Amino acid sequence: MLLGFIISFLIVYLFYLFTVILQKKRYDKFKKSNQVMYFVNRYKINVDKINMKKFTNILGLTNSLIISIAFTATFLVENIFLQLLVGLIVLIPLIVIFYNLIGIYLKKECK
Repeated sequence: MLLGFIISFLIVYLFYLFTVILQKKRYDKFKKSNQVMYFVNRYKINVDKINMKKFTNILGLTNSLIISIAFTATFLVENIFLQLLVGLIVLIPLIVIFYNLIGIYLKKECK
């Protein structure tokens, strides 16, 4: 179970690393993405004041952690319908909690 968590975390993070973090050309497109707009609208973050590379890294690590936890939790259940239910029950609170923590951190960093 721990090995599955680590492998899923690494796969998701490496995908995010190669498609977003290392692609500096895509930062302008990333600044307009739904994730960034959530932080801009909810926490009044000024995207120009934050270190974009650090921000993409934080989001990449957080998203990888959220997906890996949800992935691991679903495999604890045998039934496919219960897996979907457990996945949703785990996924939504994790997103809310972790994005709230990131928003609070970014708010302090922007000041």
